[in-house]
Amino acid sequence: MTKESLKQTFLELVAIDSHHPDGVAISSTITARFDAAGIAWKKDSFENLYAYIPGSPSLEPVLLSTHIDIPEPAPHVNPIIDGDIIRSDGTSILGADPKTGLAILIELACDLARSGTSHAPVEMLLTRGEEKGLLGALNADYSLLKSKIGFVLDEDGRVSQVTVKAPGYVRFDASFIGKVVHTREPEKGINALQIFCHAVRDLSWGYSCEGVTWNIGQLKAGTARNSIPGHASVHAELRSFDTEKLQKEAARIEEQFCETAQSYGAQCEVKRDLLFEGYDADRSHPLFARMKAVYESMGLTPHYHETYGGSDVNVFIAKGIMALTLGSGYYNAHEYTEHANLADMGEIYDFLKRFLRG
Repeated sequence: MTKESLKQTFLELVAIDSHHPDGVAISSTITARFDAAGIAWKKDSFENLYAYIPGSPSLEPVLLSTHIDIPEPAPHVNPIIDGDIIRSDGTSILGADPKTGLAILIELACDLARSGTSHAPVEMLLTRGEEKGLLGALNADYSLLKSKIGFVLDEDGRVSQVTVKAPGYVRFDASFIGKVVHTREPEKGINALQIFCHAVRDLSWGYSCEGVTWNIGQLKAGTARNSIPGHASVHAELRSFDTEKLQKEAARIEEQFCETAQSYGAQCEVKRDLLFEGYDADRSHPLFARMKAVYESMGLTPHYHETYGGSDVNVFIAKGIMALTLGSGYYNAHEYTEHANLADMGEIYDFLKRFLRG
C-alpha cells in the first residue's frame, strides 16, 4: 500500500453517492476490487457485505468493519486536495465518514490477499444503513462470522482515539391527530401543531433530564396553508449510558404527549423502540493488552474516551464480539467542513497490519 493508492481509492469512493438505501454503486465498486484481488465475499439478506482473507490457523480471527452509507445525499462532491488533507469545498459533506475507513479496509484486504498467511485470519463486515440507526449491524447474519474480537473504523481522529463507552438509543416517533378544517372556521378544528407545541413546552432540550439526551430532529405538520393542521408528526431520539433510565424517560415523554393530546380532544400515537443498548468496554479484556503492545511499537499513546454517539460496536458487543471503535482519519464528521488526513489514514493502516501480525 502506498499513500497514493490510498488516496486514489478514497477519491473513487467519495465520488459515489451512497446515501442509504442507495448502496448498489458503492457495493459494486468494492466487490470489483475484491474480485480482482481474489478475495472471497458474500452478502446477507440485508445486502451487508462480508469478505474473508485467510490467515495463520494459529492466530485468532479478527473482525474489521465500517459502514458504506453516508449521512445525507452527496451526488456532486468536489474534493479539495491540499497535501495530505482532502476536504469538502463547503457545498456538501465529503463523505469521509465512513469512506476513510472504507478505503483503508479495501487497500488492507487487497494487500493481505497478496501477502500469504503470515497474519491473523480476517473477516470484514461492511454494513448498510448505519447512519439510519445501525440498521445493517442489527440485521446482519452473525452465523457468517467466527471472530470474537475486532475493530470498527468509524470515529474522528487518529488511530489512538478509542471509544470505550457509548450509550443506548431509543427511537421515538409520535403522531398528533387532531381535526382539519378550513381556516375561515378555526374554532371547528383541532390544531395538531398547537398540541405538539404544548406537549414539548416544558421539555428541556438537549437533555430531557440528567444523563439522558433528547432531540426532535424532524417535524411535519399540516397539508395546506389555508387548512388548520389536523396532523403533526415528529421523529425524535433519546440516548443514555443508563438503559433503565433511558427507557423510563422515553415512557415519561410518551405519557406527557398522550395526556396533552387528550386534553385537547385529540389523539397521540407513539412508537418507541430501544434500538440498541449501551456498553462500557471491559479494560481487562486481552484485546486491550494486544492493542497496547501495538501502540507502544508505534510510539503512540491510546486515548480511551466515552461518547454519546452510537456505532455498530454497540450491536457487535451485544452479539458477543469484543470490538472497539478506532479513529478513522476523518475530522468534522457530517459537517460541510469535513476533511480527511492521508497521513492519519496511513497510520491506521499500519496499526491494523501490525495487530494482525500478532
